[in-house]
Amino acid sequence: MQDTGRRTSYRGGNVGPVPAQRKPLAPVSPTPGRAARPTVQDRIVDLVIGTDLGPGDPLPAEPELMRALGVSRNSVREALKGLQALGIVDIRHGYGTYVGTAALRSMAPGLLFHSRLAVRRSNPQALRDIVEMRALMESGLIRRAAVELGPEDIARLHTELDALEADGDSGRAGHDRRFHELLYEPLGNALALQLIALFWDVYRTTEADMAKPRTDHAQVVRQHRQVLAALESHDPDAAAARIAEHFADVTARIDLWAGRSGTGQG
Repeated sequence: MQDTGRRTSYRGGNVGPVPAQRKPLAPVSPTPGRAARPTVQDRIVDLVIGTDLGPGDPLPAEPELMRALGVSRNSVREALKGLQALGIVDIRHGYGTYVGTAALRSMAPGLLFHSRLAVRRSNPQALRDIVEMRALMESGLIRRAAVELGPEDIARLHTELDALEADGDSGRAGHDRRFHELLYEPLGNALALQLIALFWDVYRTTEADMAKPRTDHAQVVRQHRQVLAALESHDPDAAAARIAEHFADVTARIDLWAGRSGTGQG
């Protein structure tokens, strides 16, 4: 990707200069195939794409958007609020509005709500679905990891796994999550990492609403060491088998909870 010289990312509250060479805004034409009367939100999205802005880049100021779109300040502000809810823009009070960086953030509230609602009604299917989606993604990614991870990647996994074992139940969630992140970060698939994080967050929050059988800590450590051993052997089939066993164990505990709750139906 060509370096445009922009320095516009937000880091710790410091905002880089707005690009001096940004092309001026032009009236926004409707995207082909869209309804004849696009909303202000639609037109701002087209503007962002048409001016080659990227994640973390600042949007034009409100007066500039008003002129380009031919709408009122209130219309611009309401549209930006709606786009923020969708994760498309990020409004940073005192700094401005920026192109969003978390592509899947907007999915979390709805998924969490429906998952928690299902658990409250003793319906285990929502949790089964989350575990199944993670298992499907990770079974494919772990095959790549077995081939592509190098010695430094493996060393980081060993360090995290040692910390998981040492910290016991109290630190399990954080180390377990980080271990899975380290499995796939070297592969460079940002979307997969976001999806895994999304399902992880929803599952862990929902888990607090259920009396799921306690997981034996030694068993958790043992399962992760088996995954790591397969990676060190650069054996994709073994790695996929070990990660499948890990998620099968999670599903079995969900089913046990469902049985205790009086329902095994989705």
